[in-house]
Amino acid sequence: MVVKFINKVFKHNRDDEGDFGIRAIIHIPIGFLMGVLSIIPFTGYGLLQLFLKYERNEDAHTEDEAWKDIFGAMIGYPIGAICAIGAVVFLLIQIL
Repeated sequence: MVVKFINKVFKHNRDDEGDFGIRAIIHIPIGFLMGVLSIIPFTGYGLLQLFLKYERNEDAHTEDEAWKDIFGAMIGYPIGAICAIGAVVFLLIQIL
């Protein structure tokens, strides 16, 4: 019931299967984690590239429209990066 509601609220014109909303929301935490880890040099970018290669490979073999998963991760990535930068700035202010 919740899945149907999410898919009804979050739609995309390119979605043929009607599962855009839930797939995008499921992948937001993955993007958030990559964004938080982007504060460590090469870690966030490396995870981002690994995720993109995995999704493209999965799409090549299963043709499951992996762009929906990438879309969700790209929503979470900047949110995580902003939170990580904010945490670093906060800690620097507290130290100084």
